Amino acid sequence: MTARLLDFAPAAWQAYQGLPAGELGGQVKRALQQLAADPAAVRADPHSRRHPVIEERLPQAAQVWGLPVEAPGGGRWLVVWREVATAIEIGYIGPAPGQLAG
Repeated sequence: MTARLLDFAPAAWQAYQGLPAGELGGQVKRALQQLAADPAAVRADPHSRRHPVIEERLPQAAQVWGLPVEAPGGGRWLVVWREVATAIEIGYIGPAPGQLAG
């Protein structure tokens, strides 16, 4: 199986580029590599979740998934994605809901 192309929304690309080189950056990079290599396996992961509330707001019908990534210090980040015919679209990379600094 050939790895799929990852297509980042501008804000997701900016968040990815701004990740520190340490543990969190490495974990997000590994999650994206796994997603590109086998999106079906990522969907099957018990930690992945669908996000129908986002799906309802999109013009194209496609399932939207959230892939959690453990952050240093016990936090959690989220990669929100959907699979379309030619690519994996990455819509969000950042703190998971409830993990936002306030």
